[in-house]
Amino acid sequence: MMEDVIMHGTGNRFLIHCGDRAPATFLKNLRGVDGLLVLSSDEESDFYMQIFNADGGEAQQCGNGLRCAALHLYRSKLVPTSELTIRTLAGISKCTVFPDRNEVEVTIGTPEIGPTFCGVDQNAIADLPEMHFVSMGNPNAILWTEDDPVKVRQEYGPIVVGHDGFSEGINLHVARLDSPNHATVASWERGVGSTLASGTGGASVFVSSKQPAPFVVSSKGGSLTYSYADDGQIVMSGPAVYD
Repeated sequence: MMEDVIMHGTGNRFLIHCGDRAPATFLKNLRGVDGLLVLSSDEESDFYMQIFNADGGEAQQCGNGLRCAALHLYRSKLVPTSELTIRTLAGISKCTVFPDRNEVEVTIGTPEIGPTFCGVDQNAIADLPEMHFVSMGNPNAILWTEDDPVKVRQEYGPIVVGHDGFSEGINLHVARLDSPNHATVASWERGVGSTLASGTGGASVFVSSKQPAPFVVSSKGGSLTYSYADDGQIVMSGPAVYD
């Protein structure tokens, strides 16, 4: 069994545990990380990954976490090849590890576009700015701006994410289109707050932009590249790093 480690993907820090300890034992003292990833054996894929936010709430999907988990499983020799599958509440993701450069490519599901898929009560959010909604297995709101995304995030992040108009909560991603294939993004995520990056958030920005692939999303934590697979799933590639 591999040891517990802390890893980050473009600045999102995770404690990774592979074993049978109850998540609650970790969540009591979860400090300095954005979430907990619990890996276990699975009949449908190579491994099953539970995702817990810093506040203890369970999340459906985490693109940055997937990359970290895939690299660590490969480095720990718990999978036979650099190609593996990891199942989350959102479904099964195919992961390809590139160990020579510590990068991982993962599929993170087929996007579902519109407020219905994100548990949005449109009447209740009439007081909020106009946003686009994309589910990547988790609910995401995209707020486009021509200003500094970090500044806009700080203004609207707590208001949007804590709003009663979202039955499942929401992750807010403030995005600025800098060129046809590049956006700068700042995220405020449910159960966490402001984050240095968001893998599924970047995917939702790519979908909302309606721009051609490859599409690069940059945030304070680094850059991720997005495209579409033949079956319509989003493919994300980027780094995974040990602390």
